[in-house]
Amino acid sequence: MGVNFGGRRVAGYLLEDRLGSGSAGAVYRAYQAQLDRWVAVKVLDVGSAGDQDFLQRFRQETQAVASLHHPNILGLHDYGEDGGIAFIVMEYVPGGALDQVLAEGAMPVERALGLTLPIGQALAYAHGEGMVHRDLKPTNVLLPRPDWPLVVDFGLAGVLSAQVSVMHSSVVTRPVSYLSPEQVSGEPADERTDIYSLGLMLFEMLTGRLPFTGKSAAQSMMRRMREDAPSPLAFDPSIPVALEAVVQRALARDPRARYAQMSTFVGDLQSATADLDSGPAAPAVPAGHSITMQLSLHQEIEGPRLFIATSGVALPVPGDDEVLVGRTDPTQSSSPDINLEPYGGGSAGVSRHHSRLLHRPDGWYVEDLRSTNGTYLNEVRLLPSRPVRVRSGDLLRFGQMTLVFEEA
Repeated sequence: MGVNFGGRRVAGYLLEDRLGSGSAGAVYRAYQAQLDRWVAVKVLDVGSAGDQDFLQRFRQETQAVASLHHPNILGLHDYGEDGGIAFIVMEYVPGGALDQVLAEGAMPVERALGLTLPIGQALAYAHGEGMVHRDLKPTNVLLPRPDWPLVVDFGLAGVLSAQVSVMHSSVVTRPVSYLSPEQVSGEPADERTDIYSLGLMLFEMLTGRLPFTGKSAAQSMMRRMREDAPSPLAFDPSIPVALEAVVQRALARDPRARYAQMSTFVGDLQSATADLDSGPAAPAVPAGHSITMQLSLHQEIEGPRLFIATSGVALPVPGDDEVLVGRTDPTQSSSPDINLEPYGGGSAGVSRHHSRLLHRPDGWYVEDLRSTNGTYLNEVRLLPSRPVRVRSGDLLRFGQMTLVFEEA
């Protein structure tokens, strides 16, 4: 869970209750005595000395986010660093987030569009200002009122992709259910990534479920990489056909087949809203999407394993306390415990001795071994010799090769 900063004073803010934690650190309800008000403070622990490259990028990204002014984007009050902590101050918004609403199941089409449209408009505005969210998910949409969504954490996924002195595993915990296929593959993200994530959220609002499920986070992620999204009509035939077509285009696996701009996606959603009374929807599309990958290895391997994101191949993790990940060295007779050479590790920039998985009493950790192209956990680059906790569903990237970790 990381260090709890409750009760600590950061700059002029007294941190009280921890409201949540995730990929962008932890959020606290805090009291600002100078203005006699409650605010929300997000903190990132970057160590007592800090990391100057990270802090510089943190300042640049936060300044850019602070320049965004939209009724559906949560504004920033303040930001800075204090005693090894980088912090961002936002308006305190009671009322919960979209994930709590989604837990109740599918919602009427009118309400789903009533929430999706302003989120899309906020993202379209931000894209026009050169900002891509990269980590859009229901917990990053606050609801001060049931009909008023507020998007939060703009730009912070980009900040965390920079090298940072990771002190607590909570900093790099990143739910992967709403990442686009190209993010899972380690490819650059642009506004089409936000379109995909918003399409996933809309699908869930309409049907009460995500389009890809599995027995584990890794299996559902592999399905997202290898299968076309099912039609929402397969789960609710009453969904308008025009809306179904918009959702399907937003969820195209290939970014080139998606909407090129969020504004176009929003425009088609608005047209679908106007067509709500145009008549009954067509019958549900029968299941018949081709599956291009089978995950039989998922059931055959017992214990922890790594799934190669681009192929779905499952690699068992030996039960040793230390497991070396890398490539075969032709000058040595021994091979690493997990050899990525046969799977394209060389062209992906995997070093001979790239990383080490460490089995400890509380679980598995990953440690970079001063690799040439870096080790990334959920797109956060790790510093060498700093083991960080890894959990089921986490993305591990060795150079340009992305794998998904799954525990037993």
